[in-house]
Amino acid sequence: MVNAALPLPEVPAHVRLRDEDRPFWVGVVRARAREEWIEADLVVAAQLARCQRDIEREQELLDSEGSVIENQRGAPVMNPRHAVLEQLARREMALMRSLRIAGTASGGDRRDLDKGRKLQRQAEAAREALSDDELLAS
Repeated sequence: MVNAALPLPEVPAHVRLRDEDRPFWVGVVRARAREEWIEADLVVAAQLARCQRDIEREQELLDSEGSVIENQRGAPVMNPRHAVLEQLARREMALMRSLRIAGTASGGDRRDLDKGRKLQRQAEAAREALSDDELLAS
């Protein structure tokens, strides 16, 4: 319960995370209870957050460019961003498997992990409510 009440884990100091990666970082680290994270996993979590942001950026570009573009000769071809997105999606799944957050079986009883993660979310909600109360009291 004490770990669950603590803020989310921070990105390791030696790992670069872009500002636009932060929302993805929060989503990744919330996929586990705080006590499940070790520094090596946090490095992979940062890689996953960067990968997920890259997927979103490439998808935005693909949406604006379209799936079929013209090559230098003017012939219609499939947009190469499809291949980039496919590579990024494979990388994302590999990173998620590495972190055991892709919905697959992980070390330990799944029910215990789910209980710990539920407790984590409840403690975070309580911490946020206390922060809001402190702001209102000021």
